[in-house]
Amino acid sequence: MFRLLAMLAAVTPAVLSLLIPGESCGYFAYTPLSDELPGPTALATVVWTAGGWGATLLPVVLALLALWLPSRFPVLGASASAAVLVLGVLSILIPYTTPCGQQRGEWLLLLCYAAALTACLLDRKNLVNRIGFLNHIGLLDREGRRPRRPARRATAAAWTAVLFIAFGRDLAATMPISSTEDLGCYANLKDTWALVQMHLFTAEAVGVWVGVAAIGAVLVQGPAALSAALTLLIPALYEPVAQLASSAPHNCSGTLELITWPYVVAAALGVVGSVAPGNQTAP
Repeated sequence: MFRLLAMLAAVTPAVLSLLIPGESCGYFAYTPLSDELPGPTALATVVWTAGGWGATLLPVVLALLALWLPSRFPVLGASASAAVLVLGVLSILIPYTTPCGQQRGEWLLLLCYAAALTACLLDRKNLVNRIGFLNHIGLLDREGRRPRRPARRATAAAWTAVLFIAFGRDLAATMPISSTEDLGCYANLKDTWALVQMHLFTAEAVGVWVGVAAIGAVLVQGPAALSAALTLLIPALYEPVAQLASSAPHNCSGTLELITWPYVVAAALGVVGSVAPGNQTAP
């Protein structure tokens, strides 16, 4: 329960980035080219770069802990959440200077990281209480360190692959594209179809699909995890479905080329991990 709450708090900033539009000052229209454009200090660059990577990686770290080091999730998860929270506070105290003015971190995002930290701490308290109960009734292992927790390596490996595929797509979406780079195969969608496609691309760039994969990794099995896996079919199949529904032209040799196959593979792995027989007993 608390692990899921921690993960939901960790992925909320990505969702907020999708829902809240960014601001643009259009400084090219107001700043003479002869004027020296202001830039951030070295300290601000370090703080904001580290904070950005921390926010991006936090859901991945929490998911990997839940899969491979569940007994260490409360402590290590709280440490990771606290580190991102500190960087978020620093982004407010140390503004990032751009030609559009000074940018500061958002307090709303700090609340998300604080919620993730609190959920990890509550998970630790809950784990300690349950271990104490199991110790009282004699169900701890012989070493007396923790309840029996058989490995679930195949399922963990499947969801780890899902995470890395989604994270790889996130990185690819944020890489700059040169004017001479070949965009490859695409459908020339129009109107609402193109607007939805743009929102889906933005969701990929801000890490929404990484968040979906991370939530599935925490849930691991059952209908909720299966739903998270199937959700990854949305970015996988939207473009070919939209192309067929709108009869939009495309520059591909066939409609199958419009499918984003990495997401198809990720969804398939998530489905396998979700429906595989459970072989791990939670404490």
